[in-house]
Amino acid sequence: MQEDPSIDTKRVLIDGQWTRASDGSAFEVFSPSTLQPIAAVPKCTRDDLKRAIDAAKTAAKKMATMPVGMRALLLKKAGEIAESRKEEIARTIVQECGKTIHEAREEAWFSNIHYGDAAAEVLRHRGEVVPSTAEQGATSAGRIEGGAAKRILVTREPVGVAAVISPWNWPSDIPNIGLAFGLAAGNSVVLKPSSYTPMSGIMLAEIYEAAGFPKGAVNVVTGSGSEIGDALVSSPDVNAVVFTGSVEVGEQITRKAGIKKLVLELGGNGPIVVMDDAHIGHAVEASAVGAYYLAGQCCTAAERILVHQSIHDEFVRKLVDRSRKVRVGDPMLEDTDMGPLNNEPSARKVDAHVNDARERGAKILTGGHRKGLFHEPTVIDDVTPDFLVFQEETFGPVAPITTFSSLDEAIELANATQYGLTAAAFTSSLRKAFLLAEGIKAGSVNINETTNYWEQQAPFGGSKKSGLGRELSKWVMDDLTDIKTVTIDIEKVLDH
Repeated sequence: MQEDPSIDTKRVLIDGQWTRASDGSAFEVFSPSTLQPIAAVPKCTRDDLKRAIDAAKTAAKKMATMPVGMRALLLKKAGEIAESRKEEIARTIVQECGKTIHEAREEAWFSNIHYGDAAAEVLRHRGEVVPSTAEQGATSAGRIEGGAAKRILVTREPVGVAAVISPWNWPSDIPNIGLAFGLAAGNSVVLKPSSYTPMSGIMLAEIYEAAGFPKGAVNVVTGSGSEIGDALVSSPDVNAVVFTGSVEVGEQITRKAGIKKLVLELGGNGPIVVMDDAHIGHAVEASAVGAYYLAGQCCTAAERILVHQSIHDEFVRKLVDRSRKVRVGDPMLEDTDMGPLNNEPSARKVDAHVNDARERGAKILTGGHRKGLFHEPTVIDDVTPDFLVFQEETFGPVAPITTFSSLDEAIELANATQYGLTAAAFTSSLRKAFLLAEGIKAGSVNINETTNYWEQQAPFGGSKKSGLGRELSKWVMDDLTDIKTVTIDIEKVLDH
């Protein structure tokens, strides 16, 4: 495509150089609000990707031998640069993702936390000394002589080259987990951002380059997932893949990646369980936040709301009232509560789920329509487990309500999908809280809090088909390093 002087023209970072695609091709990025092009971004080729991986492979040796204190200093410097650009980061997120400016500022804050957290974590991410269990003088099979003289050291080493493939719904925060903690661990990184939101990924690369990381330590390639994404995960020179996205793509990655480290944060279908003794006002607010934050386009969204039959009518009435107060509009305006869906394929999926519920006889109590990519906050009642909106990840501003009559039934319904990322439950009973937390199969269960709540110092990830590994803090550092055991016989060491 020819360059349009009216829109921003971006470059990608490969081996320390800001460049176009090798064949000059590019693609346009569109605003979900206006549906107008806002930038032209390189459509990288496999040759471009190979250069990026080769550069990362070379840089990985420098990163591995860089003192951890220096890595921490560079990360802190990157954090300072990012903080000086936080409003620019937020506005870029609004432009290409469609989040409201308030949501985007929150994401910029989350993204900028990772620099300091990774800098701190690398200084305490240590190995250990373990005792030898071999007996002195033992000679039987599997035993080693002189066990009392052995010293066993367990260390952690960088894996090498990490591929980070990021989604469009958190285009700065999510990729920066893999970037910050991957670099802290001593790896180099090749980032492939979503084609819907590549500008945020490019901005991250700008920040790391400005902070002074070695040439090739951070590379960003943009373009087709089926073209360069597949080649990236299957490359023998890539040692780890950090991916956030759908279950379907995650399963493809596990087949194509081969034997390498995988951190996969996949889809969610988070239930909120509202028990008969719940504080209804708090549960309604949490359900609204879970269903309508980022127009429901979060992997942690409240995709199913399970309500005890004894409080159903009051809960539904209050949720409908709350939903009708959500202000939908231009995400750049300070008083907007909810912006558009990000893209037409996502919007069509929301339409399909709402239409399926309507055709099956569910009640659409409010909403149910969209104009362009702006979808109304929607409450659907009388949803049963055979509905698409119950079984699949809707990824839109839809609050489907299913009733239950007992604690056991609530847990059974909560577990009745292939997903297990986040869940929430509201109750005034400590006994019920523990039984719900223990019975629901999910990576995180929040009691008296929305599904959209997480902690930066706690592990984040899913069970069942919602993923492999964990993100954040020491847990992602563990997944981006290899364990090495070193055994030393101190009696056979020649002292000089």
